[in-house]
Amino acid sequence: MKSNGNYHGWGFQIAGVAIALLWLLLVAFSWAQAAQASDEYNFNWLDTDKQVYVLQNRRYSKSDHLLLSVMGGPGLSDPYRMTFHIDPRVAYYFTEELGIEAFFVGVMNSENNTFKAFAQAAPNALSVVREIRSEMGGLIHWVPWYAKINVFNSILYFDWYFAGGAGTLNSRIEGTSAASGFADQKLFSFFAATGHQYHISQMWTVRLDVMGAYYSAPIYGTTGENAWFSNYRFGLGLGLRL
Repeated sequence: MKSNGNYHGWGFQIAGVAIALLWLLLVAFSWAQAAQASDEYNFNWLDTDKQVYVLQNRRYSKSDHLLLSVMGGPGLSDPYRMTFHIDPRVAYYFTEELGIEAFFVGVMNSENNTFKAFAQAAPNALSVVREIRSEMGGLIHWVPWYAKINVFNSILYFDWYFAGGAGTLNSRIEGTSAASGFADQKLFSFFAATGHQYHISQMWTVRLDVMGAYYSAPIYGTTGENAWFSNYRFGLGLGLRL
């Protein structure tokens, strides 16, 4: 397989800049909200030197709303590939604690330095490599924690969710030599995830997500007994609540 190292290198640099800009945007919105906060949080009668922020009131709601999201980020567990994914999702929350979500993940792959060093040192030792090309499926969301945190003396509202579900995983078996051949495989997979939704406004949210895929596949790529494998990825992006 031929890879374009410069292309993927630029892709990771652009992704890093995008992540930094999203964080700065989140902090800027938090500062703006703090500057415009009303006096309802000022308990001057209690302590003239301090402000008390009430934790119990929920400023932003998810119940009976759609959430359209786009996230992107690096893979965390592929030993022989450097990966980056784009992850569009659509979620619906029945209550503040329960919701469902559908997702599709497209994955870009390039050979990493571990693979290149291994292939040069022992070209016949590694016969196959499994590349994850895409994932799709459905998740059930459970959101047990709603909280506020003080970020640079401004209040940031967020939810912490856990999710689980199932779907399919598309992979490609690629050999280290032309004689090894190629094969596409579609596999059933379980998915588990956890993440935060940082609320910028009732409409916009910043999402941080870690998802794992767990699937059974032949241990030698296309032959041998089946074994369980896992694949993890990190995502950061924006969500639009309708």
